[in-house]
Amino acid sequence: MFDELNSIADKMASLLPLFVEGGSMVGRFLPSEQSALFKALAVEAKSILDEDLNLTNDYSLNLIRAINSGAGGFVSGPSYACALEAIAIIRSGARAIERKLTRVTITPPPMKSYVDPSRIAALQSINNSQWDFKRLTELCRELNSAAANRCHMTTAMLLRTIINHVPPVLGFTTFAEVANNYGGAKSQKSFKSSLQRLEGSLRSIADMQLHSPIRTREDVPTGV
Repeated sequence: MFDELNSIADKMASLLPLFVEGGSMVGRFLPSEQSALFKALAVEAKSILDEDLNLTNDYSLNLIRAINSGAGGFVSGPSYACALEAIAIIRSGARAIERKLTRVTITPPPMKSYVDPSRIAALQSINNSQWDFKRLTELCRELNSAAANRCHMTTAMLLRTIINHVPPVLGFTTFAEVANNYGGAKSQKSFKSSLQRLEGSLRSIADMQLHSPIRTREDVPTGV
């Protein structure tokens, strides 16, 4: 659109040598044919500015004001000075549109789901008469929502809630018992260590977010 506006301004500028002297009372003016073309170009420019910068943008308003302030205005054409002003306004509006189009909006990259949706679907499909997985499913859904919206303290709190919620399904009362009694193969000792670190570090992080009283200086998690 800014190229079109600059083209319109160029066409208007090409009409400037066609202004003729009309005497001291009138000043320089455009003959009827050129005046009609100038008017059509001004209307076209205003339409583009309105479309790209909204109906009440400063450029359109000042363009009409510039043209109408000259002798005759839209009725018999602008004065030479007002034509120069209109051309400058159109070029300025073109630059504003160009800035708008080239402005880079920095948006954070999309985040991968904290809990894979296929895992949540699998939980929902479990048919077990002993355990009801609806609360666990909802906790996972809310965890994904919190993580996606970078609610880092809430994410830590929900993770702690989940590790407190699942041990009975695994045959234990607490997650510490789950971690300490994992009976996998020797090759999976690293998994047991991971569970123990999860139990220790996650619980400490969540406790800090849940139970810290207000302080004179705070540090909040940023996810980085």
